[in-house]
Amino acid sequence: MHIRTVSGDIAPEELGITLGHEHLLIDLRGLWDESGPGHAYLAGQEPTLENRGELMRNPYCSKPNLLLDDTALSIRELGYYRDAGGQSLIDMTTVGIRPDPLALRVIAESAGIHVVAGCGYYRQPLLSADLHERSMEEIADDLLQWLQVGMYGTSIRAGLMGELGTSSPILPFEERQLRAAARVQRQTGASINVHPLIWGHEHLHILDILEEEGAELPHVTISHCDENNEPVWHEQIAERGAVLSFDTFGSETYYDQEYTQEPRDTERIECVLRLLEKGYGRQITLAHDVCTRIQLRRYGGWGWDHLLTNIVPRLRHAGVSQQELDAMFIETPRRLLTFTD
Repeated sequence: MHIRTVSGDIAPEELGITLGHEHLLIDLRGLWDESGPGHAYLAGQEPTLENRGELMRNPYCSKPNLLLDDTALSIRELGYYRDAGGQSLIDMTTVGIRPDPLALRVIAESAGIHVVAGCGYYRQPLLSADLHERSMEEIADDLLQWLQVGMYGTSIRAGLMGELGTSSPILPFEERQLRAAARVQRQTGASINVHPLIWGHEHLHILDILEEEGAELPHVTISHCDENNEPVWHEQIAERGAVLSFDTFGSETYYDQEYTQEPRDTERIECVLRLLEKGYGRQITLAHDVCTRIQLRRYGGWGWDHLLTNIVPRLRHAGVSQQELDAMFIETPRRLLTFTD
């Protein structure tokens, strides 16, 4: 048995404390929001102390904020996580948001962190038009190549499929990718991580599609579940056997354009506690989904150590046991990432 990192295979027991969904490098500028003349001045601005307040209300108005491309900065930021006791993380940057496996290996080895890379395609709107008609068989071949041979022209192999992007409603390419991933999972045993559109409520539909193609739902993770502060909805996902990724801790931004905002960390904690009380503790992973500059310490954010430094003490205070913490940070990621052949 082994876990496949960007630096090579490791024994499952080496994985240790793991963040279930992060981005060490990412280009989200395809989601840049031109939200009108009131915020046009932010388009080319780097995040600073002076504009951080505005970016907390409109994080997608600044193109520089949506680009993480500084390898040295990622290494430095991971140092805080390592020093807090972190050992591993899963990087979910897929085609459409500029994956870079070679750079991930440099970061992992320099920072002393195990990095497992996901593979696949992000949401259809961020993909080049020539990919939109790719068949299910072609997508399956791509996923298999990236898992078994190497990703995107390199010899670095992925350790899982994801994050596989979906919209709301789910677009044709996205559905074909879900079906392809289920077939590849049956062949390889690789786990699947799916990005549902935040607040889109496609989670159960995603599970339906995967299950129709024979996917094992205990090896399927639905990302960003904590962007919906809806305990009943969480239970419906958990009842299907899937893993819920509570992976946006530390992100509490407003979205003035949509007149909405993300949940607070206190609300995320309450949702985790409810799932633990219901006995779903082995179906939860935790992370931050760092994907913008303002989430990094360099730009005034909480960084990759936020869960270990700030949230774990609050969970302990609320009565969460070490056994429950180990399940979320160690045992469930290890189960999802372990190949048996």
